[in-house]
Amino acid sequence: MRDRVTFVHVADAHLDAPFQGIAAGDERIGRELTEATYRAWERVVDLAIERKVDFLVLAGDAYNSADRSLRAQLRFREQVVRLDAAGISTFVVHGNHDPLGGWSAGLALPESVHTFPAGSVERIEAIAEDGFVCAVYGRSFAKAAETANFAAGYRRDEADTLAVGLLHANVGANADYDPYAPCSLDDLRSAGMDYWALGHIHKHEVLSHDPWAVYAGSPQGLNPKETGAHGCCVVGVTRNGSVSMEHVDLAPVAWAFAEVDASGAGDIDEVERLVSQACEEIRTAAGRAAVVRIAITGRSSAHADLAHAGAAGQLHEALRRAEAAREPWLLIDRLEDRTRTPLDLDALRTGQDFAAELLSVADELAASPLVLQKLLDEIADPLAEKGLKDSAPALSAAELLELARDRALDGLLPEGGEAR
Repeated sequence: MRDRVTFVHVADAHLDAPFQGIAAGDERIGRELTEATYRAWERVVDLAIERKVDFLVLAGDAYNSADRSLRAQLRFREQVVRLDAAGISTFVVHGNHDPLGGWSAGLALPESVHTFPAGSVERIEAIAEDGFVCAVYGRSFAKAAETANFAAGYRRDEADTLAVGLLHANVGANADYDPYAPCSLDDLRSAGMDYWALGHIHKHEVLSHDPWAVYAGSPQGLNPKETGAHGCCVVGVTRNGSVSMEHVDLAPVAWAFAEVDASGAGDIDEVERLVSQACEEIRTAAGRAAVVRIAITGRSSAHADLAHAGAAGQLHEALRRAEAAREPWLLIDRLEDRTRTPLDLDALRTGQDFAAELLSVADELAASPLVLQKLLDEIADPLAEKGLKDSAPALSAAELLELARDRALDGLLPEGGEAR
């Protein structure tokens, strides 16, 4: 007698989505970035077949846009045909990126693929064997901007041995994502599901264990904020509602950010070595191709050379070319020079010149966070009126003060560090 089910929970595949803000510059890397979402979706299906799961649930945004490409629809079909051949059913809800009202080529899909309708929650018996019933509940987006609380319409049927809720929604008002189909954990709890398979948030997260409410995250990160593991969940639920869940990292391409401290670097050769070393550490940790953004920091003797016209950009190009040629490749998308001139601040504070006065004012501001924040607000408000505030770097008040202080000192002092 059956006493459990296993399934794959995937969401936000965003087939055919571009890597945001990335220019590969290398034809081979460009092809692999174009293929990344498709390869991730294929790996999800590989995993489902390998683990011999009972079914797969896709919690919205299989496609990247309502006007989904024919290529994306063909590639989606290829994989659900493979699932069908393995005896694995597929249950799909559509989300804000791929609402049911979007364009469809009308490709014939296997009967084992069920797409939930818009307008109301539908219950489908994924498994019904000798009194054991596992039902999947779902509701699709009719249009991109669905603002109703979909979760309020989910209610477990008394006939269910197990119940899975499939929902594309912003649970708990996550400010980093659009407030589509907003709901609370209490809404989910009141529905009586054993497991909530959630989509919309691209980071894997377990919101609750009672009941289990899980964001699978996206199979492939698509922008610099989407670092960390990306893949899908393999879920097991027993007859008594006990849940086991494993998140499996499947993304073909990783995103990474690194700060390289060049304080000890005496010249550009040493900076290049430090960046190359950081790239090797990223390559080893990721174990796959990666798009990397690197900031070179610290007070370094190499600062003047890096600041020379075009030098930082040329170093970036040389490192980008070298790392792209290795296996697995790394694409250094950005190389930012944040180094500064070496300064002996304690010695400067003892002086009787303008540099010492500037340091005294900066120290007073650093010791008075409220006064510093008020000053920064007075500076930022006129920028906001001109629409320029959002272009400022994402630094704390203390970091902005230090940056302003050091840039002012750099303008006052020659490379030797003595007042002019």
